Amino acid sequence: MTVNEIFKNTLTRFRPNDANAPATPFVFGIITPQYAPFSVAISRDHAALSAGIAQAQYLLYGDADVFTALFDPATQQRRELVQQVLMRPDYPFSTYLISILLRAFDLAVDDLDYEPKRYDGPYPFPPRYPAAENPFRAAGRLAGPLPAYSAAHLPRLVADEHPEWLVMYDRAWQLAFGNLRQPEAESGFVSPFIDAAFNDNTFMWDSCFMTLFGVYGRRLFPFIATLDNFYAKQQDDGFICREINTYSGKSVFQPLDPRSTGPNILAWAEWLHYCHTSDHQRLHSIFPGLVAYHRWWQDWRTHPDGSYWTSGWGSGMDNQTRVPSSEWHHRHHSWVDATMQQALNTEILLAMGAVLGRDEFRPALREEQELLSGYLNRHMWDEARGFYFDRAADGALSQTMSIAGFWGLLGHFLPAGHIRRMVEHLEDESAFKRSHRVPTIAFSTPDYNPFGGYWQGGVWSPTNYMVLCGLATQRLDKLAHAIALNHVTNVAHVFHKTGTLWENYAPETLQPGQPAGREFVGWTGLSAITIPIEFLIGIRPSADAQADLTWDIRLTERHGITNYPFREDGTLDMVCEARPTASSVPQLRLNTDKLLRLRIRWQTGEQHLNLVPGTHYLP
Repeated sequence: MTVNEIFKNTLTRFRPNDANAPATPFVFGIITPQYAPFSVAISRDHAALSAGIAQAQYLLYGDADVFTALFDPATQQRRELVQQVLMRPDYPFSTYLISILLRAFDLAVDDLDYEPKRYDGPYPFPPRYPAAENPFRAAGRLAGPLPAYSAAHLPRLVADEHPEWLVMYDRAWQLAFGNLRQPEAESGFVSPFIDAAFNDNTFMWDSCFMTLFGVYGRRLFPFIATLDNFYAKQQDDGFICREINTYSGKSVFQPLDPRSTGPNILAWAEWLHYCHTSDHQRLHSIFPGLVAYHRWWQDWRTHPDGSYWTSGWGSGMDNQTRVPSSEWHHRHHSWVDATMQQALNTEILLAMGAVLGRDEFRPALREEQELLSGYLNRHMWDEARGFYFDRAADGALSQTMSIAGFWGLLGHFLPAGHIRRMVEHLEDESAFKRSHRVPTIAFSTPDYNPFGGYWQGGVWSPTNYMVLCGLATQRLDKLAHAIALNHVTNVAHVFHKTGTLWENYAPETLQPGQPAGREFVGWTGLSAITIPIEFLIGIRPSADAQADLTWDIRLTERHGITNYPFREDGTLDMVCEARPTASSVPQLRLNTDKLLRLRIRWQTGEQHLNLVPGTHYLP
């Protein structure tokens, strides 16, 4: 018999208005590894089973055999069985709450201890659906040998006129594999991971971006599993701390601290990984936790008008002054990046739900998407300046034009006219078109620092990658290539001069930013690995159902990539021969061991190819 069937039999033992019946309604969610979750609702005069745990007030986790014995009328002693059941929220009187459920069905519990256990911490929040479906919260620690760097098992760039790209690419991978770590035994982490190597903590913002170059090395190491450690630490109400101690596994911030979490780009990182891999099983596993985290933001990071707030630390851009004195506080502003990221999140969660056939969140997500789109375009857009800005409580818009405003390019919730005017600032030397593109605040801003000043003008790989992805989303591939070429050329020059990668770069000179950490593959691996592959060589997963990959060919030298990981276990070699001009028809050699739908674009043409396994020469 399944646990659900056992509970059906147990329901027959319920006696309405019995002395053991609860005075108020209770809903317990039952979660076992063996069977689908379900709920048991009991009240003074009614008891019922229902599928799922959306309405559960209390969650009971345990093995099916434990529940079978616990609700068997023949069981005499239940203390040891109850101790094998994990209850969430973990109230100090959890044993008493379980006894209410048992007594409602006339099951003896005389051996249970009703005394509240000692409890020093704050009371937890009730569970927020669907956090309880997050499988990583109950996963065990996974450990095993860490792989060493192996060029033979990684994609190889082909760029005949840019050998410096190849040297920098190899060094980035060497640093990345040197930063792999096992989960500490006491940390509660569940998977080996790549460490940002910044301090003794692991960071959500950094980790998301590291998976975006790690996806190309996934045959050697599952870089995306770095995010599993954050999912494992999700609290009952959906909260995930942005910074967790690597050794103890403790969250660095309590949830309601304005610095405690963000930016909320977990779903974006996961969706990009899914576009590479089509890993349906991973999408199924991560979806509940992502929805719960989004809903936590909605519960605890919104103003009454529905816009979102964060802080300097929570935005990931610590010392920007676009909101005054806001490194650790929201200052009652609506933050443009937080609001845009949540709008993007609704779009991605809707797409994930469509793939998974989970429609229960669709109405709420669509409603919020419309609200946020309306808010951004009515209240955060400055028509005179042609850009989106943070908004103060009195309605005044910030005077600082920040790269944060470009997060909206990644979605489809901004008007085309606004997008056109925003993008003009990327081509304006008084704004973002500086010697090294793209500084994190506009050149015309009074706080702009020509040496970087961290986030007061520094050029950072994660925000540059965000801008490039946004331009690609808006089909502005020519500009994306120009910015990528400028950025990688500058990073490669500094790499050649200093022998290493840096945390950020100066916008006006060929130097690291001041300040900037060295030997920093962290997210700078994006500039050495991902940006060359996706925006210089030009190969990236397609954003539509018409093709698997798009190859946006703009270089005229011989270029391409070999040993490219395609989907789960496919491998591609893709090389374009040298051409006299950018408008010349590309001469391609393609080798695939899987069926491949490929879209090719060049300056004067576009072609769609359906390739069978084998070697192909085109045209």
